[in-house]
Amino acid sequence: MKFLLVNDDGFGSEGILIVEEVLKEYGDVYVCAPKEHQSGKGCSLFFAREYAHEFVDDHHIKGDGTPAMCTMVGTSLFPVKFDCVVSGCNNGYNLACDTMYSGTVGACVEALFQRIPAIAVSCDRDFSNVKEEFKKVLDYILEKNLLSSDYFINVNIPPVKKVKGIKLTQLHQARIDYHFSKNENGTYSYYRSGVFENAKRNTDVYACDHGYTSLSICKMNLNDEKAYRNVKKLVNK
Repeated sequence: MKFLLVNDDGFGSEGILIVEEVLKEYGDVYVCAPKEHQSGKGCSLFFAREYAHEFVDDHHIKGDGTPAMCTMVGTSLFPVKFDCVVSGCNNGYNLACDTMYSGTVGACVEALFQRIPAIAVSCDRDFSNVKEEFKKVLDYILEKNLLSSDYFINVNIPPVKKVKGIKLTQLHQARIDYHFSKNENGTYSYYRSGVFENAKRNTDVYACDHGYTSLSICKMNLNDEKAYRNVKKLVNK
């Protein structure tokens, strides 16, 4: 297999080095990663400006863009037809609504635009078990033939010494509250609450909280067929 490996933590960060090592056991790995940390960039791109990149060698590109742009650049500039784009391993979970903000996930969405299967992988700021558990995840995905250009697979690995297994999950639907406080210098600080609360048993948050690796099937299509049919009935009354 031929893999394009990207991330949002930056070129040479701990997570991407671990994943690259694992992927080399499964095929040829090409890396295109941003020069600087790009968390929270989602699917954002640069417009109306030039893009710079550096070929470190035949298999590694260092760019100044977002993770989604790294997918664009890697698939365009490497002379390879990729079988899969892998993004991560991110330093921090990408669970529930946080997937909407995630640069790690944004790189996978860009892969789907190009009809390339994609895997996003994240952990809870502890890389000690990522090598072992990501290999289990890859075996699981490949053995069960789960790769598809119709969706991307969002993987989150819990920071426990003995992961209980892999759970197929849905994203937890959170109710978020924001809390702002004014600092002495006139700036504001904020925190969120409710993001990971009251998670149901079939969700990514519940799985990780209970020691399982979460594997969620996510689509980029924002259409809601049920809502569309209901609204269509209303406008046609």
